[in-house]
Amino acid sequence: MTDKKSTSHTISKIINLLIGIIVFWTWSCMTFRLGRLGAQSTGGLSNLRYFTVLSNLFQGVVSLAYFFGRKVSRLKYAATTAIAFTFIVVLCFLGPTRGYDSVYSGANFFSHLVVPVLAIADFLIFDREGTFTQRDSFIAMIPMLAYSIFYIGNLCINEIEGNDFYGFARGGIAAAVPILLLLPVANWVIALVLRLPRRDQVSRGKSK
Repeated sequence: MTDKKSTSHTISKIINLLIGIIVFWTWSCMTFRLGRLGAQSTGGLSNLRYFTVLSNLFQGVVSLAYFFGRKVSRLKYAATTAIAFTFIVVLCFLGPTRGYDSVYSGANFFSHLVVPVLAIADFLIFDREGTFTQRDSFIAMIPMLAYSIFYIGNLCINEIEGNDFYGFARGGIAAAVPILLLLPVANWVIALVLRLPRRDQVSRGKSK
């Protein structure tokens, strides 16, 4: 059992190192328009307005911190939840509407597919350190909640034109608000699903 746990821990470390390398390599290519991965990017730091980029960078930082031995279990939970949200939105909504060849091409292949799959697999299969409470699942909502508040605030302050990055406000700001308020709820549901195999013992006892 100890050998199996040690092997899983080693694999988890390797996966998180790969995630960190892929995230910052991809983001650098996008930002500085390096090679084929940066060809579709406008360059510069404007990519930081997208939740996909922010969730990938969050995951990359946390993964590297974990690789170097930092205790970041709750941050890892929040980061995995955020990037799983990105993965599901792309798979279920953006892919069918924009075309999978578009959402999974170039740098998007890594930020929309490779990094999320690695992070989710690591969290559910290999990284078994730590359990999470119901309160932790609410904390995991914070990145998406903060982004929703930023999005709404940006629309209100700077107007819709040029600031509605995802098209939520096509029917006006009033139409965008309920959508953006529902996103953290959807994020919370994902957090609950990810938490299922890693619930704390108190929560498990209450559920029996």
